[in-house]
Amino acid sequence: MAPRGRMRGADRRGKLLREYRDHLTVALLISLGTLPFLLRSGLWPALALSTFATLVFGSCFFLLNLVRNRIRLSLFSLNLIVQTVLIALTVFVGALLTGWAGLATAARRSPLDEELLRTGAGFLTTRVTPLALAGGILLAGLVNAYFAIDRKLGPGVLRNWMTGKYYNPKEEERIFMFLDLRHSTTLAERLGNVEFSAMVRDFFRDLTDPLLESRGTVSHYIGDEAVITWTPKQGIKDSNCVRLFFRMREVVAARAGYYTRRYGLVPEFKAGLHIGPVIATEVGEVKSEIVFHGDVLNTAARIQSLCAEEGCPLLLSGDLAARLRLPEPYKARSLGARRLKGKANELEIVALDDP
Repeated sequence: MAPRGRMRGADRRGKLLREYRDHLTVALLISLGTLPFLLRSGLWPALALSTFATLVFGSCFFLLNLVRNRIRLSLFSLNLIVQTVLIALTVFVGALLTGWAGLATAARRSPLDEELLRTGAGFLTTRVTPLALAGGILLAGLVNAYFAIDRKLGPGVLRNWMTGKYYNPKEEERIFMFLDLRHSTTLAERLGNVEFSAMVRDFFRDLTDPLLESRGTVSHYIGDEAVITWTPKQGIKDSNCVRLFFRMREVVAARAGYYTRRYGLVPEFKAGLHIGPVIATEVGEVKSEIVFHGDVLNTAARIQSLCAEEGCPLLLSGDLAARLRLPEPYKARSLGARRLKGKANELEIVALDDP
C-alpha cells in the first residue's frame, strides 16, 4: 500500500506541476506580445521584464485557480462574488507589480528608488485607478459568471446552447457510464431521507475533480445515479473513462474519515460503460436540456446492473474494451458473451479489476 500511496502522491504533484507549467506558458505568450513595446529600454531589460511578468501572472493565476476551485459556499451568488473579487485582486496586484517593474526598467532605476515610488503612489491616487479597478471587477465578474454557469451546467453545455450546436438533432458517437451507489435502498432506510440525500450530495461533490481530470461531463442525474459521457477522443485517451472510476475510489477512500464520522459508513459504488451512436438534441422551452437518445444508454445501464451478479464494481462492453489501451496496472478480464435484459443479441462483457 505504501508504494501505491507514494505513486498517487507523485501523480498529484506531477499534476500540480503540469498545471503550473500551463499557467506560466499562457502568461509567457501574453507577455511576449508586449515585448515590441518594451524594446526601447533595451533587449535584455525587456526580456527581464517579460520574464518577471510571466512569473508574477503565471504564479498568481495558478494560486488563484487552486483557491477558487476549493471555494464551495452554499450560495451560488456568494461564490460568484468571492471568486470575482479574488480574480480582480489577482489582476490588480499582478498589473501593479509588473507596471512597477516596467517603470523601473524604462527609467533604468532601482524598483525601490524614492522618486519612482512617489510616481507610483501618485498614480494610485488618481481618478483613473478606481475607475480601472471598477471596470476590472465588472469584466472579471462577467467572465467568471460565464465560466461558473458553464461549470454548473456541465463543461461545454452553455457554449453548445449559445451556438445552437444541438438545436437540430445530431448523431454522434459517445461513451456512457452509469455510476450508481451500491445498496442505496438499504442506506436510505438506515440514514433517513434527509441524511441519505446529504450523503448523495457529498458523494457527487467528490466526483468533481476526478470528472474534470478525466474530461467527462455529467449528462444527468437519476436519484443516486449519475450518467456520465465522453466523446470517444476524450474518453479513450489515457483510458480516461475507466480512470475516472478508480480516481473516484481514491477520493472516497481519502475522505473515508469524513463519511464515517458524518454518516457512519463509507459509500460504495458500481459502474457500467458502453460506446455507440446516439442522437443528441436540445429539448424544452421552459426548462431546456441537451439530451441523448439511443440504445447505447440502455445497454450501459444493463451492463451496470450486472455488477452485483458478477461481483465486480466496474464492467464495460467488449466494444469499448477493444478500443482502450489499458496501461498498467489495470487488468481486463472477459466474462464472455451475455444476453442483456431486453436485448436480442449477446454482448461481450469485460470486468476491470482494481489495480
